[in-house]
Amino acid sequence: MALEDATGQVSVQGSLLSSNLTNRLLDVVAIRAATASNVMLRSVFFQVVKDVPMTATQLPTLTTVEQIKRLKRGEALRGYPVHVSGAITWSAGSAVVIQDSTAGIFVSEVPVAAADGPRRGEYWDIEGITYAQFSPMILARRVTRRGLGALPEPLHPTWDQLINGTLDTQYVEVRGIVTEVQSNALTLLTHGGKIHLDLPERRAADLQAYDSTLVRVRGCLWATKDDTTHEFKIGEVEMHDAVIEVDQPAPDDPFAAPLKRLDELLLFDAQAGAFQRVKVSGQVVRARAGEHSLMDGAAGLRFDPKSPVELQPGDQVQVVGFPELGGPSPLLREARVRKTGHAPLPQPKRLSEDTLFSGQHDATLVQIEAQLVKLNTDQTNQLLGLQAGPHTFNARLNAKPEAIQGLRPGSRLRLTGVYWGHGTGGDINSFELLLNDPADIRVIAQPPWWTLRRLLAAVGVLLAVLGIAAVWIGLLRRQIEQRTAQLRKEIHERERAEHQRAVEAERSRIARDLHDDLGSSLTEISLLADAGPGSPPSLKRAGQRFQTIGDKARAVVNALDVIVWLVNPRKDVLPFLIGYLGSYAEEYLSSSGIGCHLRIPRDIPSVPLSAEVRHSLFLAVKETLHNIVRHAHASEVMMELAVASGQLRIVIIDNGQGFDSGPSPTGNGVSNLHDRLAGIGGRCQIDSGPEVGTKVCLTFPLTSTPPNL
Repeated sequence: MALEDATGQVSVQGSLLSSNLTNRLLDVVAIRAATASNVMLRSVFFQVVKDVPMTATQLPTLTTVEQIKRLKRGEALRGYPVHVSGAITWSAGSAVVIQDSTAGIFVSEVPVAAADGPRRGEYWDIEGITYAQFSPMILARRVTRRGLGALPEPLHPTWDQLINGTLDTQYVEVRGIVTEVQSNALTLLTHGGKIHLDLPERRAADLQAYDSTLVRVRGCLWATKDDTTHEFKIGEVEMHDAVIEVDQPAPDDPFAAPLKRLDELLLFDAQAGAFQRVKVSGQVVRARAGEHSLMDGAAGLRFDPKSPVELQPGDQVQVVGFPELGGPSPLLREARVRKTGHAPLPQPKRLSEDTLFSGQHDATLVQIEAQLVKLNTDQTNQLLGLQAGPHTFNARLNAKPEAIQGLRPGSRLRLTGVYWGHGTGGDINSFELLLNDPADIRVIAQPPWWTLRRLLAAVGVLLAVLGIAAVWIGLLRRQIEQRTAQLRKEIHERERAEHQRAVEAERSRIARDLHDDLGSSLTEISLLADAGPGSPPSLKRAGQRFQTIGDKARAVVNALDVIVWLVNPRKDVLPFLIGYLGSYAEEYLSSSGIGCHLRIPRDIPSVPLSAEVRHSLFLAVKETLHNIVRHAHASEVMMELAVASGQLRIVIIDNGQGFDSGPSPTGNGVSNLHDRLAGIGGRCQIDSGPEVGTKVCLTFPLTSTPPNL
């Protein structure tokens, strides 16, 4: 490696500066060692100060596939120049995969004619630039053949390397049992698990012979990926130009393998291995998809059938499969199952609180006493949350909710099921109890109704209710007090406003009456008196003038008497109103030369009446009498004032010429009477006809307050 400063280039001992530091400004601290030919730096310490922009022609040349593979996709798209040498592990037209001592990489646009195309094992020099699709690759510009060489030693990938895409375009060898053949693809059971291996160059008919064999597959491995998202597909790879070698052919009869007891699987056996078939026998205690187990004596074993098989708890079977020993109990993968009979299930092992967590119980039939804590339901199972001493676990039953609807939390249960542990190497971190039937649950004690939890809950609820009630009562009391104070203030304000309005209305009415009655009359008297100066009038004319002045003065006195009567608070009772109306009618009609007949009751209740009501009733009577005098040409009037059924009834009947009192009588007087009575909550009814006289009936309720008064 070399650094360049203002004085020139300085060599750095070793490969401390990797390619990702190229064209970066560094702050270097080192030991300087000078020789005759150059200057060396040892014990280098550096810090990146900044990146120095560079053009494509300034990018460093990459000489190993590993350097190219380390580039991120964005860096590879910058087009680094490359010059690598290696063996061809795959070719197709203008594309090849070349692998040097560090790794393999895909190369496109190889400038070689198809007839003279590359062959596997040839050794090439390739010059070009980097590019990227799923991973970094090379766009070839010039190639040089060095001759026919040998394929590199294949890598033996781990399970993680197989599924994470890191060995893309590497020459590898994968070993495993062929568990399935689909078209031109094999499914291999490897040490780590199953992997789907596509072999594009192989025919489906040729692959059928490898079913159930132990094989080694060598070739150029490509990670299966999505061309749009560039994400690899876990558990799927392609193997190009694959070579298949059979390590162990498929047995003619898998059940011809020697029989082993379950407790012998964990003992030393020089012939044992992950790809060595094992045959066991026992009785099935659990048979559901993904959950198959059998017992042989006190030992249990899980097995994963190669194909679906109808099994029931109690079936006696022989099982042949490939052992996996890393879980809580042995597991036979790709198992073939053969029924040999049926028998009742063995007696379950009774577990105590102290012996719950042990790998010896896994996949065996056990019995546990525990307290039910809660009940849940998932898509297909009923889940029982249980507690045995300080330990908690779940029991799972494939049944409808109705099957366990009688269970209540707090019940003491005795459960019989298959112990299904979770852990590795025989260590149990947690477990489930897999129940085969609702009959596996037996209630041995119902929960007491008055439990401590319920008592505490009841006390808590009671205290909460009392607290809420106290807070609510306090808030309600405060709201009532605030509302009461507000209502008092509003009532006081309204009373004061009503009183003020009544006073203003009364003052306005008095002012109007004084102006209308007294003012006009006094003005006429003043005009009559002012007409005196000048030539003295004749005695007859002077007498007429004095007669008019006297009449006007008496009218003023009568009007003033009415006003005084209305504003006198001692007159605000019904007897004074009836008496005043009677005397007024008699005096008014007699002065007009009309006979008046009054009917007034002897006993009149002392009902209070407001000044406005008295004023409205008086004006209504006055207007009725005025209409009789002016328009009726009557000679007699009968006026009746009566109190009956909580109403004041005033009836005025004349023997005048009458008028048509149809639905729409003409004249303002009739409408004024209706409006005036309606304004105080009363009613006016008029019956009349031509030449039959008129009857006016005024009614006012004494038991209710008139509107707006």
